[in-house]
Amino acid sequence: MREATPAAYAALAGWGLICATGKTAATLHAALQANRSALAVAPRFSAPLFQTNIVGAAPREESDDPAWELAATALQEAVGGVARLLRTIPAARLGLVLSTTKANIEALERISAGRPCSASARHHLRAEALAADLAAEFGARGPVQNISNACVSGLVALVQGAKLIQRGTADAVLVVGVDHLSAFVVSGFSTLKAIDPRGCRPFDRHRCGLSPGEAGAAIVLLRPDLAPAGTVRISGWGASNDANHMTGPARDGAGLAQAIRLALTRAQLAPAQVDYINAHGTGTAYNDAMESAALRSIFGTEVPAMGGLKGMFGHTLGAAGVLETIACAMALQDQFLPGTPRLEQAETGFPSRLMKQPRPAPGLKHVLKLNTGFGGMNGALLLEQTGKVAPAASLPEATRCGRPASAF
Repeated sequence: MREATPAAYAALAGWGLICATGKTAATLHAALQANRSALAVAPRFSAPLFQTNIVGAAPREESDDPAWELAATALQEAVGGVARLLRTIPAARLGLVLSTTKANIEALERISAGRPCSASARHHLRAEALAADLAAEFGARGPVQNISNACVSGLVALVQGAKLIQRGTADAVLVVGVDHLSAFVVSGFSTLKAIDPRGCRPFDRHRCGLSPGEAGAAIVLLRPDLAPAGTVRISGWGASNDANHMTGPARDGAGLAQAIRLALTRAQLAPAQVDYINAHGTGTAYNDAMESAALRSIFGTEVPAMGGLKGMFGHTLGAAGVLETIACAMALQDQFLPGTPRLEQAETGFPSRLMKQPRPAPGLKHVLKLNTGFGGMNGALLLEQTGKVAPAASLPEATRCGRPASAF
């Protein structure tokens, strides 16, 4: 099949979420504007098994099926915001793509400890069962897929959803990412000595690890010709695997750079046209350094304004790509650059346009979203604001998107 032009890729028609910032997309928007970190102490992780109990916990009730509850909460908001539009699409033309790394691992922990666990919670230990039940609940009778590809899962799920639309298999796709905090996850990262006891500090000189988080995040992807005017659109994507190590990234960033080049080519963009980069930014020593190296290899000394958001809500694993893409879409719609929560002093040699605090950015049009993951996976997604935006060149130097300012 002939490659489609960027105009044929998917539009982001609506979204919903629950994460450490709160139970709705509005809470994330407010946190972005305030550059507020929602990382906090969770007493359940105080045991010696864990490096720290500072995590990104969502405001949810204790449950034996948190994966279902987080995903369903996000989907309810996302679908509710575009319900009238979705009613015009036949159920057979509505698909669903689930992104998760652990599905409902809470059930496994309860079974192992001899605690009560419902049949539905046990059923959702299998990601494909969780995906099928979510599709049935939300009326998606079209193609249903599950992506479990480490921390790149959410971004890959968005790409898969866009491809279903591009190929004519679906008119709309519900993309939902979910992972919940569990002893398995927190103790696993503790064993790897990969958690920052103070809370993660992406790109900071004193960074020393990530912060586990949990979230449900959902985006309604729509065929562009059916989308309202001015919606944010997926304009390109790329993926690669550097095959370096089971957990460590290739230090030179070559794999991530390859994914970025593929995304730029598909979007028919030059590097200089990218206005903002939302990095994976885990806060670990090697990930942040690798991303910086990859960006220098693409953009040279003119790396655009960039930052990362895991200091706000933690690393939400399979939900990360979807949750962080929602944040990027908010930035495009409202024309602002997010900050990098908890960044205090940028590492020497990292790109100079690291955003510490958010600020207005009239002219913001093209955003590059990055995710990387265990096993050497790399992903890049390009988003475009299709509405009218003020030309960046007409703005004062202090507020021009992608230019040095005291806020960096």
